[in-house]
Amino acid sequence: MRPPIVARVDRARIAGRWVADAVVELGEAGMRLVPGDEAPPRIRSRIHGTLLPPITDAHVHLGLADAALAAPTTLGRVLDLGWAPAALPALVEAATAAHRGLDVRFAGPFHAAIGGYPSDRAWAPPGAVAELAGASDAVRSVRAQARAGASVIKVSLNAEAGPVPDAAMLAAIVDEAHAHGLLLVAHAQGPGAAERALAAGVDVLAHAPWTERLSDELIGEAAASQTWISTLAMHERDGDPAALERATDNLARFAAAGGAVAYGTDLGNGLTRFDLDDSEVAALRRAGLDGTALVDALLAEHLLPPGPTVTSCTAAVHDDESLLAALLGPPRHRPRPLPHTTFDLEDA
Repeated sequence: MRPPIVARVDRARIAGRWVADAVVELGEAGMRLVPGDEAPPRIRSRIHGTLLPPITDAHVHLGLADAALAAPTTLGRVLDLGWAPAALPALVEAATAAHRGLDVRFAGPFHAAIGGYPSDRAWAPPGAVAELAGASDAVRSVRAQARAGASVIKVSLNAEAGPVPDAAMLAAIVDEAHAHGLLLVAHAQGPGAAERALAAGVDVLAHAPWTERLSDELIGEAAASQTWISTLAMHERDGDPAALERATDNLARFAAAGGAVAYGTDLGNGLTRFDLDDSEVAALRRAGLDGTALVDALLAEHLLPPGPTVTSCTAAVHDDESLLAALLGPPRHRPRPLPHTTFDLEDA
């Protein structure tokens, strides 16, 4: 592993705080601010402009997206939330070859009851769903994903589209994921699904709940412990205004109650362009997330540990408002992701 790079940067956003003319350390474990008493007496490298953590889409399916097309993108990190483990290495290799510095995290397969969602969907290839007969199957599968390098575990709680894991199976998935230090992400769909996920200890909902309006009490409890991935614009793509209204209302109250929100698009579901989706950003704003709250959602630092990719911006970006203006401005001027090693030879 290469040693970290220590450099002075014009501006940076680190752990939610903007700093100027700061000394930073860039490495495989992310970017950190170097305190004055730790900084070397002579800093050889100077980074002009602004650095921040990677813009993150926390809900993608690489097998259904145009991730291998070498087109400019603002995305520096993605989380694949359900695909066949055997196919993932080639998909990750193609995406990272097309997009220099891209940081790809993955969940592996959907964990579902036998015959559960999405085992009957044409878009789900063989192996994309781990159909479990019981708790012991669940433990074996979660352990296999942990060994394969999964960043999270995915479970299907879609009561509208087939069987769902029973209490013992769901508890086994939760416990085994947490035993490996992995968050559990649930596709929660149908009456009572979000409440059941919360009661079981699910850490993340893959979509802002849309099938029912949740009570303020339930949302308050969820806000204390869960992260919700937005995916609001998928309802616009589906032409379902009622679902969009329910999801927006639930997410707005969740965020207002202090819940952690991550930007995610369900890339591959009616959307294939591998870039920041302006429609999802607009939907988040309609749900009341703007300024710092919106930037926090786009970076998803609370959801995924840091990695080797940073986002590079011009010097015009100096706070959250100017960052959002750049992200939504002309494509040729948008911030771009870079591997941290880009700055290895930047001389003062």
